[in-house]
Amino acid sequence: MKKWGLWNSGFLLRPAFVLLTTLLTAYFLLSPVFAHVPVFDGEGKSLEEAIYVEDPLKSRVLYGELSGGGDVRYYSFEMEKGERILLGLIIPVEPRTRGFPDLVLMGPGLAGEEEEEKEGEESEEESGEASELPENVEIPEGNGALVVPGSRPKSATYEGFTPSAFYSLARLDLEAPESGTYYAAVNSPPGGGNYGVVLGYLESFSLKEWLFIPLNQVRIYRWEGQSLPFIFSPLLFTLAVGFLLILRTKAEVVDYDPGRWSGALAGLLFLGTGISFLFQMLVSLSKSAYTPEIIIALFMAFAHMGLGASAIYLSLRRKGYGKERAADPLYFLILGLGGFLLWAGWIIGPVLALEAGLLAWGRKG
Repeated sequence: MKKWGLWNSGFLLRPAFVLLTTLLTAYFLLSPVFAHVPVFDGEGKSLEEAIYVEDPLKSRVLYGELSGGGDVRYYSFEMEKGERILLGLIIPVEPRTRGFPDLVLMGPGLAGEEEEEKEGEESEEESGEASELPENVEIPEGNGALVVPGSRPKSATYEGFTPSAFYSLARLDLEAPESGTYYAAVNSPPGGGNYGVVLGYLESFSLKEWLFIPLNQVRIYRWEGQSLPFIFSPLLFTLAVGFLLILRTKAEVVDYDPGRWSGALAGLLFLGTGISFLFQMLVSLSKSAYTPEIIIALFMAFAHMGLGASAIYLSLRRKGYGKERAADPLYFLILGLGGFLLWAGWIIGPVLALEAGLLAWGRKG
C-alpha cells in the first residue's frame, strides 16, 4: 500500500512546494517595504469635486490624466496637527509634451512661501526660480499654499513590483501645521499628459486591493503609454507555444478531461505572467538606471514560473489525474492560493488551478 501524504508525491513536487513556501514567506517580508496601492478612480476637476482620499497616511499612487489648457485635478484629505504629509508627483518616462505639471499643497496653517524638494539627483531641466501659484488653481478661503514646480530628473526611477519606470518630478515631506482639510492640486502643462500623485508612507493593502493588483498592473502599463497587444504579447506567445507543445507531446490530453485542461491552462498562464514580469523589467530598465529592485521582479518571475511548471507537471503526467494520487487536489488548491498571493496568472490562472483541484476531488475514485 502506498503511503498517502503531501511529501510522498515525487522528486519534483517535494522541493517545489518547499520553495513555494519559502518564496511566499520572503515575499510578504518584502512587500510592505516597497509596494504602493494604485488608485485610478475619480474626476476632481474643481475644489467642490475634489477626490477625497481616506487615510492619507496609507501609501498609494493616484493615477490620472490632464487634458492641457489649464486643466487641474484636486484631491482632499483630513490631517491632524503634527501628522506627516508625504506628497509627490510622477509622470511616465515618455510624456506627450515637454512641459511638466506643478504640484500644489493647500491647507490651514501653511505659509504662503514656496518650497521645492527633489528626489534623487539634480534635475536635467532646471526650473530656475520657484514657480508662483498658477492662476487657474483655486485656493480654499483662509488656506495657505505650497507650490512645487515640476522638473524632470536626470534619470527615471525603477519600481520593482509592477515593474515600471517613471520620472519623479516633485516631493513634499512635512508635518501638518494645523488639523483640518488639506488639498493637493496638479496643474496641467500646456499639452496635458498622464501623471500620478504619490500620497502617504504607511505600506498596507486590503484583501481586495491585493487581489486586484494584476488588473491594475495592466492599467499602469496603459498609463505609461503601452498598447494592449504589447502588454499581452509575452502571455499570448507563451499560450501559443505551450498549447502546441502539449498537443504534440501529450496526445492523451487531447481527450477531453476538464481537470487536466484546467490545470494545464493555469500552468501556462502562470508561466505567461512570469515571462511578462521579465519582459516588463527589461522594458523599464531600458528607460531607467540600474537598481537592486530588479531582484523583486526576478523573484516574482521565477515564482510564477515555478507555479506554472508545477501545475503543468501535475496535469500532464501519465498517472490517473485525481484518481491514483489523493494529494492532487491539495496541490492544486495550494497552487491556486499561491497564484492569488503572488499575482500570478492575471487572476484567471489561480481560478483555473482551484477549479482543477475541485474537479480532481470530484473525479476521485
